[in-house]
Amino acid sequence: MAVQLETDSGTISPTRALINGCVTLLLSYWAVILPALFATRLLYKRYASPLRKYPGPWLASVSRLWKVLSTASTRTHLDHIALHKKYGPIVRIAPDEVSVSSPEAARLLLSAGKRFYKTDFYGVFPPPENPDIFTEVREDVHAQKKKVANVPYSMAAMQQLSPFIDDTIEVLMHKLDGIANASQGIQDFAKGPVLDLGNWLHWFAFDVLGEVAFSRSFGFLDQGRDVDNAIKTIDDSQRYNGIVGQVPFMDHLLRRNPLWKLIPSLDTKNALITRMALEELGRRKPFDKESEGKWRGGDGRQDLLASLIKGHLKDPERFREGDVFAVAHGAIFAGSDSTASTMQSFFWHVLADARVYASLQDEIQSAVKSGTIPPTGNISWNESQQLPYFQACLKEAMRVRPAVGLNITRRVPPEGAEVDGQFFPGGVSIAVNGWVLHRDRPTFGNDADVYRPERWLQDPEEAKRMERYMFQVNQYQNNNFVFSG
Repeated sequence: MAVQLETDSGTISPTRALINGCVTLLLSYWAVILPALFATRLLYKRYASPLRKYPGPWLASVSRLWKVLSTASTRTHLDHIALHKKYGPIVRIAPDEVSVSSPEAARLLLSAGKRFYKTDFYGVFPPPENPDIFTEVREDVHAQKKKVANVPYSMAAMQQLSPFIDDTIEVLMHKLDGIANASQGIQDFAKGPVLDLGNWLHWFAFDVLGEVAFSRSFGFLDQGRDVDNAIKTIDDSQRYNGIVGQVPFMDHLLRRNPLWKLIPSLDTKNALITRMALEELGRRKPFDKESEGKWRGGDGRQDLLASLIKGHLKDPERFREGDVFAVAHGAIFAGSDSTASTMQSFFWHVLADARVYASLQDEIQSAVKSGTIPPTGNISWNESQQLPYFQACLKEAMRVRPAVGLNITRRVPPEGAEVDGQFFPGGVSIAVNGWVLHRDRPTFGNDADVYRPERWLQDPEEAKRMERYMFQVNQYQNNNFVFSG
């Protein structure tokens, strides 16, 4: 029989009395109780987690705030290098996430078919309704998109487009020659025109990708500026993606919030690349097998967009029109930054090291004398393969300064898995960072922090082993490692 309590206002149940008492207690001592509950939750995250044995920053063990702050500082790559130097090969970087420094572990995590799936981080990248190859989390759908997208990146496709790439190189050289000629006769270099080569390389990357993707330039080189603030827009978007990607639920309050689009400057459809991609899609409609996706009023080249439309026509159910847009848009959005970053790294390191510069100059002059490469004009991709020191300089530039500084993260399958000799339960996230992996001393040598192209020329077998763990190199070899995934 339930016990009833008598009060001035009537009879209440023990349950109600208990609730009233708790509410009264909470209201009376909330200043003590709430901090105590918060502290208990933090302690639980730190010490009750299966990741408690792994070292790392204290803040990272109790909150994702450490990752947010690190990303917002634009020093994520440097922070992770420092963490692994301090704590070792496995570092806890969030309550449910660790970072590993082993290239072999990274290869396992990022290989297709191993059931280490992408995390919610990728859902922040636009357009969420039509993910591109990088942001697609469904492995079977990703494989289909990658199959179609690989065609325009084949060597045969690139060689077909090489005349248009050469034309863009000529525009760049003309602009740089003009700046150099303007400085002739100036005795004091400090008073001459300032050349930011990094900017010009970035503008070149945009224009050449415009030619490759849409059969037309964006006009960056001609105008000598960031047209429509496209680069700034991408930088701002990538900064948002990186920061909010650490706390993906915030995306629904921000960019996915319908109110976001009411501000024209924040609506992604107003960006130059998005506008051009949509314009090109519209200009090539109706899609038919006769035109094969080529622009009917163009020069007949099979550009990236035409190849994607051709893939759509072949299998419209598995590669939809939205996928055509997403992959083409993603090629410019991400490709311009990675292409520019690689060129900037190459020129920075070569020009900053007199020994490397002289060695590269000697190789080129010797190749000209032997007839390996022409004395004037651009050299072809096949001809560049006959310049081993140049290839070593390029690989070393990609190794020392990978294009992406953010982590690439995968989630452990439900049954758990062993990674780098440690068992991790299902649901845990494991991150790898290219800047950390490329400084792994057992893989790249004790001087892995140093730009030294000769490491690629000392032993062919050792060079192959290093290539096995390089992000960009394996990307171009259609390997499943990293950005092919």
